[in-house]
Amino acid sequence: MALRRIVTVLSSAAMIAAASLAGLGGTAQAAPAAGCTSIGGGKYNCNVWKTASTWWCTTTDQTDSCNGVPAGILRAGTNYFYCQQRGHEYRYGSYYNHYWARTDDDSGNKRVWLPVVYISGGVNDGRIPGLPLC
Repeated sequence: MALRRIVTVLSSAAMIAAASLAGLGGTAQAAPAAGCTSIGGGKYNCNVWKTASTWWCTTTDQTDSCNGVPAGILRAGTNYFYCQQRGHEYRYGSYYNHYWARTDDDSGNKRVWLPVVYISGGVNDGRIPGLPLC
């Protein structure tokens, strides 16, 4: 009988300890914000999920005129962008979109375009939340 009581007490203590740890370790953390956030000066921080090529365009407000020549690269991570514009469709695997985002790339090129399929928070063939139109 005494052994049964000890086991019951120990089991109860273990469950209380586990519940306490779950309460401490189980605190919900906010997911990263989807889309882009303003950093002032007409720039918006966005997360680029994969290092990708940037592209030259012959105008600064239309991506339909991109000449198909890569300009440089933009590394994965937080990068600033100015705006987004609808243009020709770009595909990467199962991702596709007609929107492109204007930025300055990591190769030193200014006013180049990145297909928005590489920016977190978007959907296929839709705009990136928080990034204004050009």
